[in-house]
Amino acid sequence: MPLISIAYKKELITTELELIDACLRHETYAQRILFEKYSSKLLGICYRYASSQADAEDVLQEAFVKIFNKLENFRRESSLETWMTRIVINTAISNIRINKKHQNESDLEVIENNYSFSNEQFNQIDAKILMNAIQELPDNYRVVLNMFAIEGYSHKEIGEELGIPEVTSRSHFFRAKTILEKKLFNINKTKLANER
Repeated sequence: MPLISIAYKKELITTELELIDACLRHETYAQRILFEKYSSKLLGICYRYASSQADAEDVLQEAFVKIFNKLENFRRESSLETWMTRIVINTAISNIRINKKHQNESDLEVIENNYSFSNEQFNQIDAKILMNAIQELPDNYRVVLNMFAIEGYSHKEIGEELGIPEVTSRSHFFRAKTILEKKLFNINKTKLANER
């Protein structure tokens, strides 16, 4: 479809409900508008769970296929963005569950922290550096960190979603947090040394 035609049809859609209805009619221009409107934000969510940009893009593509296939099930009780976000998160988790087996761990190892990282120093870390540090975490740690600290799942819910014991979820979160703090401490230490 020519871009002029898409631009014209885009002007015809003035509300989210009209966009949903056009997508339900399988109008390709509406699907493209929906994708363009939400893809960058949803890709950011995928990126938090994926181990690479390519993996994040694969998860996003798979999630959008599900979104378009399940759009008729959207009950319009919450915002479309909230509903799509849930699909993206579930797709990312499902993808990880299929590709990786989580090790069952029954104990929490105590990792000595011989460094301190204040909230002020944490706030000075660039968002891109933080995202890279999170992405470098092992998959199982990264997923639990995202689900617990960002998405607000309980460790019990994480255990149920990932098919791991609740104590393993706690262990993964503790280890992810410890590794992340150490990485950020080292980044901050290097930054301070370079400023001198």
